[in-house]
Amino acid sequence: MSTPVTRRGRPPKTSLEDIVDKAVELMAREPEKDLSLNAIAKALGITPMAIYRYASDRDELMEAVADRMLRDFNPEIPDQPWQSQIRHWAFATRDYFLANPALFTIIGWQQHIASAWLAQIAILARILAQTGRTDERLADTVQWVSTTVMSVILMEIASKRSGSRVSMSDVDKLPAEDAALVRSLMRHLLKKNARTVFTECVENMILTIEVSQ
Repeated sequence: MSTPVTRRGRPPKTSLEDIVDKAVELMAREPEKDLSLNAIAKALGITPMAIYRYASDRDELMEAVADRMLRDFNPEIPDQPWQSQIRHWAFATRDYFLANPALFTIIGWQQHIASAWLAQIAILARILAQTGRTDERLADTVQWVSTTVMSVILMEIASKRSGSRVSMSDVDKLPAEDAALVRSLMRHLLKKNARTVFTECVENMILTIEVSQ
């Protein structure tokens, strides 16, 4: 048996762009996992500490990855009433995050929120400012709309991953009164698809904003 030859020399050349590319590739492959510096380094054939030659800290790397993943998310808001603009923003957000579910693990980390995502919140705030809201009232409405939209999208992604669906055999395990109530709900709810649920959510938000103006 021959002794393996130990190769010496300079470590593989890389760049911040290479690191970000690899991070995006890994997250697309396993979107439910948090971004791991060890996994990125292993995939590039470098040490985790070598990453800090190109990014001063984890925050800078995360910001660069978020910017890359959100760079194609530029919904054009139509010159129409704010209700139509909200619909456009909400559905553009849904479509983009369904296509890039790993974004949920990257837009926020350790009390940081990616600048690229904050830019989208600014767009939403400008839309909602057309309702006459200002200051704290505008901030509360922006938070409510953005949180609701993102929560419904996240639930849709989670449902797709798990393949969960209400089973009538599970309903039968409930007490008789509860089972009858749930069956009556399910007869209606099972007719809906995810887009229908999202549409109803957006329309209910718009209606609530309209009646509270």
